[in-house]
Amino acid sequence: MLGAIARSTAALAASAVWGYAEATRFYIVPDVLIGWVALHGARPGVWTALAATTGAVLGGAAVHRDAAAQQARLTEIPGISEAMLDDAAERFAQQGWVAVMRAPLDGIPYKVYAAQSALDGRPLEELLIWTAPARLWRFLLVALGAAAFGTIFARAIRRREGHFLFGYAAVWAITYLRYYAGLRARYGAITSSGTGRD
Repeated sequence: MLGAIARSTAALAASAVWGYAEATRFYIVPDVLIGWVALHGARPGVWTALAATTGAVLGGAAVHRDAAAQQARLTEIPGISEAMLDDAAERFAQQGWVAVMRAPLDGIPYKVYAAQSALDGRPLEELLIWTAPARLWRFLLVALGAAAFGTIFARAIRRREGHFLFGYAAVWAITYLRYYAGLRARYGAITSSGTGRD
């Protein structure tokens, strides 16, 4: 049942919507859905990664077009603080688009750079060109890693899919707990109501 849902066009559409939402205001990464879909097959996993990337490109464009207003509201999003915004601005000034490419490694949400690029006078076309590889490399990494795991444990997943879903959710919960602990260590207490890894 869950496997059929993961391989459906609804999951593909949900991934695109999730990619857009997370590139603008949402604070949970689409990797959560991408990984679950990929557990049931590499091909649907890759397609959901591509769909999420498409959504992220559109979301980044929306943020870029309204950068000043979006920047002012970023600290309303869980996990994003003024200290993070200052850090991202400095990284972008020094590294340019390389900072966006390595944003997942630095724990800085893509939406922060989408706004910062506009405030720094970078044209929308540049953001669109760089968004696809900047988002896709991690999405594909998650998809291919989950697909490999799903291939190895395919029989067990089919027999105990509910248990695997629970375990999968637990892994992501632990991932976010560690992420926010890292943010507190780097930037101090998170005063916004938010929680976001990108």
